[in-house]
Amino acid sequence: MSSNAYAELASEYYDPFHKTCRNFDSATKAALARHPVTLPPDGLILEVGCGRGRCQEFLGAPGERVVQLDACREMLALVNREPAVVRVLADATSVPLMDGQFSAVVGFLIDSFIGLKFFAEAYRLLTPGGLLAVTTPAAEWGQSLRGSQEPDISSARFLTMNSRTIIVPSTLVAAARIEEMVRFGGFESVSATGEPLPRDVQPISLDVEAAAVRRGVPVHDLPLVYIIRARKPA
Repeated sequence: MSSNAYAELASEYYDPFHKTCRNFDSATKAALARHPVTLPPDGLILEVGCGRGRCQEFLGAPGERVVQLDACREMLALVNREPAVVRVLADATSVPLMDGQFSAVVGFLIDSFIGLKFFAEAYRLLTPGGLLAVTTPAAEWGQSLRGSQEPDISSARFLTMNSRTIIVPSTLVAAARIEEMVRFGGFESVSATGEPLPRDVQPISLDVEAAAVRRGVPVHDLPLVYIIRARKPA
């Protein structure tokens, strides 16, 4: 992602004001509670696009195993963050680290850099048998809200707390296409499952409600995030 894209958002990105992001969090937590990700018992874990870090919160990963990576300096500088061995300022599609260092590569909301380059880089960084576990906004949700031309098709708009609009890179890919890309990258045991918002979550973002209306489905039946899992062959 562009290092400047999230710079102005960093200080408020995790605030409840950003209801759509918090709905993504709720959908992710509920999905991982129903279908837990089992991390490898040892080895380093690379969290890409880490922001303040969510690897401990979502996966229970101990900080002494986690390397946090983000292309946004301001995100890495957030004080209220999860513990990690080290923080790395770098693009997730071009990581300045040696091959095969990590038993797992994880990331939450990777839409700013999802694509063949990222999956190839994740494969390179993983040890044989290593785990890929990432999430991204579901195409069923976002494509209902965006236009069909650039830049709308590959960007997201954030309204800040002081009423400014900030545009950040965000590519939405259908689940079947994601699975194709991950397999093309050499992975096996690939799945990308759509997960909805839990029924007990409040408030619900207007963007989530609007997408459900346009799709003609109940808001709690709308896929909101994809949980993507795969393994590098042993």
